[in-house]
Amino acid sequence: MKRSIFKGMLLVSVLSLLACTVLIMDVLYGYFDKRANEELHQQATSIARGVEAAGVEYFEGFQASERVTWITAAGTVLYDNQADQSRMENHSDREEFIEAKSDGVGEATRYSSTLAEKTIYYAQRLEDGSVLRVSQTQYTVLTVLMGLATPVVIVLLCVMILSAALSSAVVKRIVKPINAIDPEHPDTDADYEEIAPLLYKIHTQNQEIARQMRTLKKQQEEFRQLTAHMREGLLVADSHCEVLSWNAAALEIFGVPEPSDTRNIYEFNRSEPFRMAVEQALAGQPAEQLLSLGQRSYRMLASPVQEQDAVTGIMVLLLDVTEQEHREQLRREFTSNVSHEMKTPLTAIHAIAGMLVQDVIEPKDVKKFAGDIYRESARMIALVNDTLRLSRMDENGIAEPKEPVDLYDLAEEVIARLRVTAEKKQVAFSLAGTHVTVNGVYSMLEEIIYNLCDNAVKYNKEQGTVTVSVLTAGKEGILMVQDTGIGIPQEDQSRIFERFYRVDKSHSRAIGGTGLGLSIVKHGAAYHNAQVQVSSKPGEGSTFTVIFPETLQA
Repeated sequence: MKRSIFKGMLLVSVLSLLACTVLIMDVLYGYFDKRANEELHQQATSIARGVEAAGVEYFEGFQASERVTWITAAGTVLYDNQADQSRMENHSDREEFIEAKSDGVGEATRYSSTLAEKTIYYAQRLEDGSVLRVSQTQYTVLTVLMGLATPVVIVLLCVMILSAALSSAVVKRIVKPINAIDPEHPDTDADYEEIAPLLYKIHTQNQEIARQMRTLKKQQEEFRQLTAHMREGLLVADSHCEVLSWNAAALEIFGVPEPSDTRNIYEFNRSEPFRMAVEQALAGQPAEQLLSLGQRSYRMLASPVQEQDAVTGIMVLLLDVTEQEHREQLRREFTSNVSHEMKTPLTAIHAIAGMLVQDVIEPKDVKKFAGDIYRESARMIALVNDTLRLSRMDENGIAEPKEPVDLYDLAEEVIARLRVTAEKKQVAFSLAGTHVTVNGVYSMLEEIIYNLCDNAVKYNKEQGTVTVSVLTAGKEGILMVQDTGIGIPQEDQSRIFERFYRVDKSHSRAIGGTGLGLSIVKHGAAYHNAQVQVSSKPGEGSTFTVIFPETLQA
């Protein structure tokens, strides 16, 4: 603004000076030209009177700065004070001569070949018909201006310098009150009443902006509070992939620090599924991908943000589906394992049945093969029962109510049921501890103790022992099953509660079982809010401990 005002004032000053100079020169030149013409007329009239009175004798001793020429009526030059009249050509065709002959007086102006000079001619007809002509040579306006060019340029430079200094001072004085205006708090009582409406508009606009900013900050704070407590990760980016907003969950999911400034969305993750989802959303199509980040799985939903059919940004939502994926994986593994476990007895039954149909079995061996069919079918029934039992536990489909159950008495009953099986393997049972009563489902607690004791017998050594202990520790009730069997390697202990998981598959199949026993123990304990712990060393035996959080007073 200062520069524009300064240039404008300086330009006006220079143009004004030039205009004044030209105007003054024109006026002065016109004035002096008119005076010169008047003097030329007066001198011509005076000389004409003298010539009419004295004739050619008038020019004897005649002195004049102007050129005087006396021409006959036929155009012959009788006298010229600056040239030899005998050598001068006839003047009958001259403009001023012709005009004087017809009108009594005549005037003409002729310029030199360089236009630097002009000659003014004034002719007057005498009584005898001759013509007296007086002429004067002057500089043209252009010549005068060229002659004054140097002083005019010097004056112009001086005026420009003075104008620049004055303009600078005036501009500073003009803009000082304007520069002093605070845009945040404009004073409507301004030094210049011309800008008062502008200041009023700024003041009104500031109030509107302040109101909008308060509303925006309130909305941002509400949005931040809302997203801050989301478990889902949220990213909002513009069409250039610059992240505009994020929440704490997104930073935690991607494992990145709090950004100090704007960052590209690909700095959060550069995996192929992530990039494909972002690119598809930027193309205007919703996208869904599954991301694996560390030990967790996330479903990524990327949606375009559109305005007037143009994509202005994208929104990315990350949902933790680790448990769902884990359950899906377990379901697939469970289906595969059940199919495999059922295939073995069905194959055996099918093969034996085929042999019976084809009558290739000796009558004496029929009973033996019938026994095989019975065992394999019993194994299938046990597998189906265990599978259904686990399904009910998964779906909390236990119909039986909880009741006070004495763990010591229940353990004693289970040991009695397994005593024959244990004696066949020469394994000795012992029960220690005290009577502990918990609130639980009788059948589920029986399953827990039975499966732990059954495994303790199956995986024990000959002449081994199984010790069942029922104890209390404060409010907690503790059930402990300890054996002297083959033990469990450390690397397998975290997986033994998985369905159908076996440490030694060949040994497990040899001793029977469905591979679901410890899974039933785990789910049954979880249903009673109990914890299951295992301690084992290969070759020395294993100890399974079930800790119930609360017991009932006897």
